[in-house]
Amino acid sequence: MSSVRFEETESGPALVSGGLRLAVDRERGTFALTDTAPGGAALVDAATAVTLSDGRTFTSSGARFVPEPAAPVQDAQGSGLSLRLRSAGAAGAPVVTLTVTLYEDQPFAVVQSEIENTTGEALKVASFRVVDGARVELGSPAAGWKMYKEGWQNWSPAMVLPVSGEDIYMAPPVIGPITGPPSAAGRFLSEMMTAIVDPASGAALVAGFISTADQFSQVWLDRGPAAVTAASYADGISLPPGAALSSERLLLEPSREPLASLQRYGDALAREMRAVPWPQPVSGWCSWYYYWQGVTEEHILANVASLRWRREQLPVEYVQIDDGYQAGIGDWLTPNEKFPRGLGWLAGRIHDSGYRAGLWLAPFMIGEKSQLWKDHPDWAVQYKPGRPYIAMINWDQYCYAMDVTRPDVLEWLEKVFRTVFEDWRFDYIKIDFLYAAAVDGIRHDPDVTRAQAYRHAIELIRRLADDRFILGCGHPIGPSIGLMNGARIGPDVAPFWYPAERPREPGRSDLSTVSTLNGIRNVASRFWMHNRLWLNDPDCMLARDSDTAMTADEVRTLATVIALSGGMTLDSDNLMRLSPQRLELLSMLLPVYGRSGVPLDLFQSDLPQLIELDCGTHRLLGVFNWGDAPAEVRAPLPPADQHAFEAWSQDYLGVVRDSITVTLPAHACKLLALRPALSQPQLVGTSFHLLQGALEAGAEHWDGAALRLLLRPVAKREGDVFIRADAEPRAEGAAVRRAGDGVWALRLRIEAETELRITFDDPL
Repeated sequence: MSSVRFEETESGPALVSGGLRLAVDRERGTFALTDTAPGGAALVDAATAVTLSDGRTFTSSGARFVPEPAAPVQDAQGSGLSLRLRSAGAAGAPVVTLTVTLYEDQPFAVVQSEIENTTGEALKVASFRVVDGARVELGSPAAGWKMYKEGWQNWSPAMVLPVSGEDIYMAPPVIGPITGPPSAAGRFLSEMMTAIVDPASGAALVAGFISTADQFSQVWLDRGPAAVTAASYADGISLPPGAALSSERLLLEPSREPLASLQRYGDALAREMRAVPWPQPVSGWCSWYYYWQGVTEEHILANVASLRWRREQLPVEYVQIDDGYQAGIGDWLTPNEKFPRGLGWLAGRIHDSGYRAGLWLAPFMIGEKSQLWKDHPDWAVQYKPGRPYIAMINWDQYCYAMDVTRPDVLEWLEKVFRTVFEDWRFDYIKIDFLYAAAVDGIRHDPDVTRAQAYRHAIELIRRLADDRFILGCGHPIGPSIGLMNGARIGPDVAPFWYPAERPREPGRSDLSTVSTLNGIRNVASRFWMHNRLWLNDPDCMLARDSDTAMTADEVRTLATVIALSGGMTLDSDNLMRLSPQRLELLSMLLPVYGRSGVPLDLFQSDLPQLIELDCGTHRLLGVFNWGDAPAEVRAPLPPADQHAFEAWSQDYLGVVRDSITVTLPAHACKLLALRPALSQPQLVGTSFHLLQGALEAGAEHWDGAALRLLLRPVAKREGDVFIRADAEPRAEGAAVRRAGDGVWALRLRIEAETELRITFDDPL
């Protein structure tokens, strides 16, 4: 256990923990955070500032810090030492304070700004620049760096950009917030957090807010000179005389392992926000991507019957009724004519069939064609006085943002969700287009931030849901944490690879438009959220080979990404029309493993080509070609002999080390199971599950004469176990065939957990 040490230096106080040093320059009103190892990253000349709505800014830069004595800290991040630094500003000005903390067993610092209104009048606080224009040092010029860009909500792109280029504009209100610094050449803006990385050396700085309930936040990098700013937005709320207001808490970690640091940031964010991921993976069927808004009661019942008939082959838990049942956008309690017996009756039939019932709603949108809008045109957030805020044009109508600070709106929300949970008895809700509650506008209560307005409404739904599952979609990331069990992390997938239409709004990037490739991009980038903040929802599997523009390779790529994500696995097909081959593909995704793979080349490739999942006994490596032409992709491997087995083709690729190169068609992938090569017979793959033994194969033991293999039933009950051995194997109840050079396939059916004893004509 490392301890935190306090030092008093000539320039000011310092905190030291392990190889991390935080030093204060008392006279300059700044601090520096440094990884003291050779080649370590550093953040230098970091000031803090607060801006009021009238434009006045109060900064520590150039104003002397007055340190208070170091104090012990015990909080969600552990034990440590904290320094509170008061900025000695001009007489009569409000007091700006910076608190910096190092922890005993964490390789990061946490900093927070505060403003105390020592004037005689109320102040309106616009924003905190918790770190303002701090110089980033990674040991190389910024033009060679990469920056992780986090999106404002789940449809917004999350990706890595080269700092040598330019940022991607995200238009408000759907995929970008109204707030942000002025755009500038070489300026890269990320919501809530970022990682700035030198790919050549691995040196990095991760900067991200870990408290996110009350204020939206952004981090941006300016390329020249390389400087980072982290802002927390108070949205102009009023601060009375004598009162104080704090920013959100910002984590700063100089790092040489950016992928591990992203995951540590996710852990810290989850601890701070008391995240509530579901304790087990979620699987199900969803109506949306086949039936769209044309879904009917009969469609739901027919697919439930198909699931029930195929319960062994498709062992899913939930049936989700998506958009299309409601009379209008806002009229959630009034089913349309396609659902004549009502949603409560239908949920009952789903329960009777042995499934849990899920329902889609967009509770913070009011469609102009709805009865709700006719009855309550005053319920919208105002863009300007007398003008309702248009949150989106969808469903062939203007959809207005609901003002969730109004008491009558909260009463209506309570009625809606009490009906859904208590009267209709749904076990699961998908709440969509949630950003509408967080748009920038005029609300009934002017003294709540956008984040607070949004979060208070989600807290109401969370309270009513009790222990039921909440899946968020179209949601701002930060203030959703701690309230949602699952979260969509990308744009909608679709039965086509590239976007099929131009963006609906001027300036809206194609990267957020509905398409399978866009969905996959975010699934790879947001791997660090899964099982930390919530269950990641990579969106639905589309397995069909009709009513789709997806090629067979694209379908397999989508399935591979979903399997490696470890996230929620819902299919959205007409189950009655799936071929036996596509039904088998679905079976090979079930049950869900639940652990997320890591995009090994996140900071090297435009879209990661290598996703690795550690399954304990073996590693899985997804190798992808995102290009429009066939390509060779080289994957580096550890310098040790290992068996390589490809899951889709069920081909044994031999013993490999150092690297492997595969040739892939456009938009295709290979899924490699990699196991240490032993000088004895051993398992190398299976045809039961895509994850190649992570779920269906247990203990494996070679006693010198026989290989004993524990096998467990999964969704696909009949298949092959592939054994690498020099002699032909024998096993009771298994048909044996040669499947390659020194590889044998044992065909069997697994109905219950069993130990398979495999002997050999000439054992090794």
